Amino acid sequence: MNDFEAISQVVLKERMYRGCHVKELADCYFADATVTTSWQSGPVSTFLGKQPVEVDNSMPIVGRFGTPIVHQNGMRAYVELSSTTNRWQLVNGTEAILESYMRLIYRVEKRSGEWKIVNLTSIDESDKLQPAIPGQNLKIKPEDVADLRRSYRYLAYVRQNAGGTISQDLLGTDRAQDENTLYENSEKWLHEKD
Repeated sequence: MNDFEAISQVVLKERMYRGCHVKELADCYFADATVTTSWQSGPVSTFLGKQPVEVDNSMPIVGRFGTPIVHQNGMRAYVELSSTTNRWQLVNGTEAILESYMRLIYRVEKRSGEWKIVNLTSIDESDKLQPAIPGQNLKIKPEDVADLRRSYRYLAYVRQNAGGTISQDLLGTDRAQDENTLYENSEKWLHEKD
């Protein structure tokens, strides 16, 4: 396998293993890796095998991923991966489907001949929420979501509805400067000398 294939495979495996294969998921990361998502920011050890408060593991989660875009320089690369996740859950007592669109930015390194992830950061792009059975009412009023950011409005709503919390300062496409800064920092990191 060449570097491009190995880099692409490690990020795609990370996504496929996220929901149900903790050991295989852990093998995609170096032990000193960090992860920043909507519900956690810190070492990979606090991410593995955990889920945000609103996730009910008895209900389906289906993820679909785009083609990885790899930016490589020697033993480092950062990867852009588009992701769509459909998650079934109860919202105000009614089964609903939350559909989230994200762009995942991975930093990967080759150490001892093996490519693994050293950082994962998610950028929320948009989302939507609908009843699993058409015609049912999720009992959401416009004022319930009026102050939530457009890039992850319904994710924020369902998390808060389930008793959790969510920052209103996450990376999202509705704040272009934050998104640009992530890309600028990724480029700097890619070309740093060890």
